[in-house]
Amino acid sequence: MAEKLKYFVNGQFRESKTDKWYDLHNPSTGEITGQAPCCTNDEVLEAIAAAKAAYPGWSATPAIKRAQILYRVRELILERMDELTMSVAKENGKVWAESEGDVLKAKEGTELATQVPSLMMGESIMDASRGYDTVKYREPLGVFAGIVPVNFPAMIPFGWMAPTCIAAGNTLVLKAASLTPKTAMLFAQLYKDAGVPDGVINVVTCSRNEINTILEHPDVKGITPVGLKIYEKAAANGKRCQALCQAKNHALVMEDCALERTVAGVINSAFGCAGQRCMALSCCVVQDSIADAFVAEL
Repeated sequence: MAEKLKYFVNGQFRESKTDKWYDLHNPSTGEITGQAPCCTNDEVLEAIAAAKAAYPGWSATPAIKRAQILYRVRELILERMDELTMSVAKENGKVWAESEGDVLKAKEGTELATQVPSLMMGESIMDASRGYDTVKYREPLGVFAGIVPVNFPAMIPFGWMAPTCIAAGNTLVLKAASLTPKTAMLFAQLYKDAGVPDGVINVVTCSRNEINTILEHPDVKGITPVGLKIYEKAAANGKRCQALCQAKNHALVMEDCALERTVAGVINSAFGCAGQRCMALSCCVVQDSIADAFVAEL
């Protein structure tokens, strides 16, 4: 029987009470490697409540202390690089080098977040107007939610979302991609091992119905999602929203290019990660004078 994954709330892996499960496949072999829960609405509410409860203590933690914990997160990513890389390769189907690159991008995002004492510095000016000085502070806001795509199970949630979110003193409910959640669960344990307090990061897998609960919940102050519809719903509910939508990428190939190297770059851009990335090349415009040579080189 396939392994049934748990969800991660308040520093604990919990068994879901759901009756709906997502089959997880190894794209390289086609075998079913486990099942992820479609967490119930109550379980998603538990995650939001845990993040809300953790927020006062975490936001009051000095920025330098939060940075020190993230330094430990970085160390553990390096120590567990092979385990994390294998997880990405097995659940996402990337070759080893691309899987390792996915994890390394999570490390880089963590390194950026360790600079939070500088990144969160405010500004001040004396005599902005006669008799008035101005001061600006940067403060955390509360609970944020991240809705993760299937194609980068390490980089996007744990390079772009989690490190900067918690470094700034916010807490996070992460909706892992339902078809590639194992890497997210490994990272959840890694963050706990690094000293991130319980409730600061919570990881669930669920359907769009439970996502609506996240989008509409008054305690969730901001969303980092994929997709226009989620952006529209988040904005309609008055939440900050940073949407990751597909780019439309063009290559312009001119006659003075290094043809062989350019063709190799175009192929890598279009088909690296099996084309499953927002920056995948979708259109190539080639100068007429070298169009036939370009096609022949492909």
